[in-house]
Amino acid sequence: LLFFTVYWPRSFMSRAGSDASASQSCQAAALGSNPDRKELEALDRDVPRYVLKAAEGNERLALQRWTETLQWRCEIGDEDLFRRPNPNFFTIQKHYPTYLHLPDKRGRLTYWQRAGRLNPTGLLNEGMSPSLVRDDYVWQTLFAYDLWLKRDDRQEITIIVDMEGFSLSKITPTMLRIFSLSYSIIQKHFPDREHLVVVINAPEWWGAIWAFFKPLLPAKQQRKLRVSTSQKESFLTLQDILDRDSIPEEYGGSGVPLGSAPAEMMRRQYASNGTPKR
Repeated sequence: LLFFTVYWPRSFMSRAGSDASASQSCQAAALGSNPDRKELEALDRDVPRYVLKAAEGNERLALQRWTETLQWRCEIGDEDLFRRPNPNFFTIQKHYPTYLHLPDKRGRLTYWQRAGRLNPTGLLNEGMSPSLVRDDYVWQTLFAYDLWLKRDDRQEITIIVDMEGFSLSKITPTMLRIFSLSYSIIQKHFPDREHLVVVINAPEWWGAIWAFFKPLLPAKQQRKLRVSTSQKESFLTLQDILDRDSIPEEYGGSGVPLGSAPAEMMRRQYASNGTPKR
């Protein structure tokens, strides 16, 4: 895979605009590894609450982590990403559908993944390397937190993973590489932003897979995980965290289908056209 990546479509992150260096993230990154918090605040780039939380209140450690993230954000052109379309989003969605959906009972945005429809072979056949899938996942994450949630550092997301149809054949080197690349970058630059990870319709052999992945996750992440296997148990779990009218009909609720929530419609608009012209 590493050999063939030179022939894959280029990452949208490699095409940052020429004005990216003037972004607030780049200006904040230019303050160095030990910036004055007041200067960061003036740029609307002060250390976020979630970074302080991840550092368990250690302000020096939080500042260190945040300056690294600011540098990363500058390098990828975080404020420039949404000015242009992201066509890879739609290609990837065909083989790994994800959706921003209605909020949970506490008002947290929900992010649904249909892991059972993951098609690693389809991704590769369409030129979507693990690195490109990771970059698209970063785009999705930045859209959710920076655009839809308007950089509100108090906000968390509830993640719902539907495993219906998932089989052991989907656990390929490509899938493991995608997981590794995506998980490492999200944990480094978006720590503690998920409130809960809810796995529904998990196969009976879930326990064996969990035993494989569990050592890769910090104890804090393990405590945020809830797993349901049967359809009935999965529905009861969804009812516990979502109002009935926020659960799609196909999952037993009375809500709108996945793909039709306002956040998802806006996300698709940005993927198609970039920032709307005014």
